[in-house]
Amino acid sequence: MKSKALAIGGLATALTMLAGVAQADFAPKFELALSDTKVGANPNFDIHLEFAENDEEIANFKMTIPKGFDIASDDEIADEPFIPGREERSGADIGGGTVTIAAGPACRPGPEGGIPLKQNVTIQAEIYERSRTDDEADAGVHAVWFLDLEPANRVRLLVTGSPETGWVVEGAPTASDNTCNPLLVDLTIEGKTADGTPVITNPLKPGKAKFKAEIFSQDSPSIAVFKPIFKITK
Repeated sequence: MKSKALAIGGLATALTMLAGVAQADFAPKFELALSDTKVGANPNFDIHLEFAENDEEIANFKMTIPKGFDIASDDEIADEPFIPGREERSGADIGGGTVTIAAGPACRPGPEGGIPLKQNVTIQAEIYERSRTDDEADAGVHAVWFLDLEPANRVRLLVTGSPETGWVVEGAPTASDNTCNPLLVDLTIEGKTADGTPVITNPLKPGKAKFKAEIFSQDSPSIAVFKPIFKITK
């Protein structure tokens, strides 16, 4: 059975920064787990994000993956059959999960006397690899991962970097007047596609793998920073 490493507690450092001053109204939670920490393995990345109701909303997410890891390029993952009317949905599935978020007019209160209704809804999320545009390829984008949260949102995650320098996975949800915190995100990026193509490959040498996740506030310059560390073993 594959081991599952979870970097939290002493292995994850969470810092919220605004010109060096902590902000109590932006304290999201982040956890990252690798399903396998053996050298050369193809682990699933399990990602957990959590925002309390009074947290400022998310503007952008950025995760830095250390050098030594390999991530499949756009060309290495075969395109799936085209879905009519959804050109962006022509890539292979590489993961999914659930997103629970508050939705309703109370997220952006209207005129005085309006009915402030909202409720938490759970959306099935799908992650797939989408072919790069020419502009993205010219800009050095290695791969595009698309987080589909229809009908609530879509998030384009751009993957840049290399095994020699490390990787950055970054994307921003579209701001919406119809949704707000609390927000709970549980996603898995699969280590392989259904046909066995590696998506993520661990370093080929054992050692510490230092990740970094940055969550940017939509409402202030605050940034929550997390630094999970994993031990890659033989």
